[in-house]
Amino acid sequence: MPKATHIYHNGVILTMDSRASIVTCLAVANDTILAVGSETEVAPFADEETVLINLQGQFMMPGFYDCHSHFMRAGMYAEFYLDVNAHPIGSVREMNDIRRLVRDRAVTLSPGSWILCAGYDDTAMQEARHFTLAELDAMAPDHPLFLRHISGHLALCNSKAFAAAGITGETLNPPGGLFRHDADGHLTGLVEEPAAMEMLLEAAPAMTDEKWRTSVIRATNDYIAKGVTTAHDGGVTTSMWKNYMAAHKEGLLKNRVQLLPRHGGFDFRLAPTTKCGTPLTKDNQLTLGAVKLFQDGSIQGYTGYLSTPYHKVIENCFPDGPLWRGYPIYPLHEVVDLVTAYHRAGWQVAVHGNGDNGIGDILTAFEEAQKAYPRADARHIIIHCQTVREDQLDSISRLGAVPSFFVVHTYYWGDRHRDIFLGEERAARINPLHSALKRRIRFTNHNDTAVTPMDPILSVWSAVTRKTSSGKTLGQQQRIPVLDALRSVTTWGAYQFHEEHLKGSLEPGKLADMVVLDKNPLEIEPESIRDICVLATIVGNNLVYGSI
Repeated sequence: MPKATHIYHNGVILTMDSRASIVTCLAVANDTILAVGSETEVAPFADEETVLINLQGQFMMPGFYDCHSHFMRAGMYAEFYLDVNAHPIGSVREMNDIRRLVRDRAVTLSPGSWILCAGYDDTAMQEARHFTLAELDAMAPDHPLFLRHISGHLALCNSKAFAAAGITGETLNPPGGLFRHDADGHLTGLVEEPAAMEMLLEAAPAMTDEKWRTSVIRATNDYIAKGVTTAHDGGVTTSMWKNYMAAHKEGLLKNRVQLLPRHGGFDFRLAPTTKCGTPLTKDNQLTLGAVKLFQDGSIQGYTGYLSTPYHKVIENCFPDGPLWRGYPIYPLHEVVDLVTAYHRAGWQVAVHGNGDNGIGDILTAFEEAQKAYPRADARHIIIHCQTVREDQLDSISRLGAVPSFFVVHTYYWGDRHRDIFLGEERAARINPLHSALKRRIRFTNHNDTAVTPMDPILSVWSAVTRKTSSGKTLGQQQRIPVLDALRSVTTWGAYQFHEEHLKGSLEPGKLADMVVLDKNPLEIEPESIRDICVLATIVGNNLVYGSI
């Protein structure tokens, strides 16, 4: 019988196995779980060298599995961008708050230096509108200014930024991106979608290898503090991939990260295989994920692609006025061709889709790819899947696809989805977890960090309560039980990316990735779940955060 290097005992250990078993002991050999059970059942695995760790009745469960975020970029924004997040994420409540923050930063910089900001959210401010180009110019008259919208699908730029990038009113829109113009054909300052935003950022100071490494350090510390043992980076470029490998070699990572190559920005010759879940390092710290694509933008940015118009539309902002429904990144035939090509090559595909028309395009692509090249258990993913309809959930179930929901939207934007973007009926159905659960669809939940702060516990709370930031309930019928909410950030997360053989539950043969919490989420009032604190994070049997 193999012997344990460590035994955790005297705990309340939720294994998250198929029966959601709760045990008192867990035996580990190096980085792998040997046994779980009672003191009597685990005792035979101990010898005189086994280290005993007394949990003193504390609650342990599998480490949280981040089902979609942007790990390295989250660190980058936290370290190198000016934080202009609005309440409840940040302190901004009105436009003057941003003006003050930008002006304070400007006095510390030499003229011509870029001011890069993250977290800007127009409808969260008292004025509920975008800055005009004249206001942006007045805010930073001597510096190129880039205000990244919290959605990641918009930005506001001043004239200095446009000039630095060589963009004028006559510059053509890139495929899948837009430079907004007023009625006279002049730039308004509003830039939509990454294809256009990146044309501005090409003129800004480039991220150096040293800055990328600093970003990794910031991200890994932020994630482990929230109990995340496996993180994701949804959209890794060639440069980021190389810096991940260097960061791993230098021992900068404390948690595991799965890397999702970005379509259009990654040299696929670097990938050793197309099989999702393949280890990229011997210690399983870096693994290969799915290919990441976009098919639409953001509901709160009015770039999500809907089948019916937005509830309320910002006046004079869009060419279709009150009939505005957003737009797709790719024509339908193009997204079908892209997904089919990756599917044929053996890749798992993860496509960003928020609006129901965007989701419909993605489902068509999944179906056509399978018709052309049938493949069992592909588990293609729809990232966010915000406004998915009931009939589309039927298609998801039939195709074996995985929806990765962004359920904390109900907290951060729920009131505005109801009152501004979608209206009461559609808003009540965003992230329809209960509808998915009825169909026995294995779904996941994520924070999309840096869009919202990394916090799987808040995702669980949102899935169970569906409370908005004003304290109202949005879509009571879509609430789900606590245990299923926990599955969506553990076992079903590992399933989503073909890692269920190694992660997601505390069972023999799996990696010893655990989190210790100060309360048992199954035993407290649902309203109190958001107040649970992470006491310790353990990755591969190594304590990387907190104490036991």
